Amino acid sequence: MTGFDLARVPVEPGNGRGPAGGQDADAVVPPGLGRVAQGLAMFLAGRRDCDAREIFSSGHGAMALRYGTPIVVQEVRDRVVDCGELAGVASSEPHSGSDLRGLRTVAVDHGDHLLLSGTKGLVSRVEEATGFVVFCKVIGPEQAAAHDTDSAWLREVPLSALWVPTATAGIFTDTTAPLGLRGWSMGHLHFDRVRVGKDLLLGAPGDGRWIFDMHFSNWRLMMALVCLGAATAAIEETMARACRRSVGRTSLANVPSVASRLGTAAAEVQAATAWCFSLLERIGQNEDGVDVAACSAAKALATDASYRAVDIALQLHGSEGYTCYTPMEKRLRDIRGLRIADGPNDTLYSVLAQSLLAGSRPTVPLVAQRRA
Repeated sequence: MTGFDLARVPVEPGNGRGPAGGQDADAVVPPGLGRVAQGLAMFLAGRRDCDAREIFSSGHGAMALRYGTPIVVQEVRDRVVDCGELAGVASSEPHSGSDLRGLRTVAVDHGDHLLLSGTKGLVSRVEEATGFVVFCKVIGPEQAAAHDTDSAWLREVPLSALWVPTATAGIFTDTTAPLGLRGWSMGHLHFDRVRVGKDLLLGAPGDGRWIFDMHFSNWRLMMALVCLGAATAAIEETMARACRRSVGRTSLANVPSVASRLGTAAAEVQAATAWCFSLLERIGQNEDGVDVAACSAAKALATDASYRAVDIALQLHGSEGYTCYTPMEKRLRDIRGLRIADGPNDTLYSVLAQSLLAGSRPTVPLVAQRRA
């Protein structure tokens, strides 16, 4: 299940690893529906546990597989697709958060290699990942001296992306205890003049923003669907409980305020789910027409709706909801984290607003029509 999100992932027949025990992903998922299938897997993972999101697909390794050189593709295919190891991403930085133009991690170009320096955090899978896609700025040696004294000009340097194996010399990590999403480690990555071959560049220098937008438009929808799966399970469990519990002579489910709150939560979750799958279907039909703004806002809407749904579910479970006896408290903590991860929700909503104000959104309908 670690490669089915990719259009074609060659694996050796009969090795029992990769899609369908050695078949191409196309043999498992109908053409054009790979993204939808990945989204469904994430939705089902969220119903079980938000931390189960790492079980399915190639994750952030997809960037290396889609845009890497042959040597990168082979390494990531062997480790992530075939062996099921994790791939991480290092984009945000302590001083600038998710402001990509404000990143200060640099890769100094020394001709035949790059020297990577900087700090990334908070990074998920900081201890488990076999490698990271690192977003940075490629600069020349003469610019590196200016970087030490004044980095304002660095905002104008285009973003680049590198695949950096975790075992590379000069990489140091530290971990911290997050409020939620504790299934995997979280912490900082520190790069101290890490020597990286130019064959580890993804795309060309300066392609980083395009790679980021293409990948995270899809990935944000995946994280949205993880949360929506968790919220759907919470609503179903709460409805079943409401039918069993009574208030006086009537079922809790027949109390108008209870039914109204559950109905509102269900409507919001189902609407957000439909929007996410519609966007995934559109990406599958035309990857060049990715609506970055809509994908950003859909992730924000989905995680906000999911958080409200689980909060209502926890409340309607009474005192038990505020304990570890039910999964509500973990869902609430996990979804709270995913309202920040990959861009905080306020920022994601503003991406759509700015796109609408500028009139730059694609002229496709909000909900794409299915092809005959």
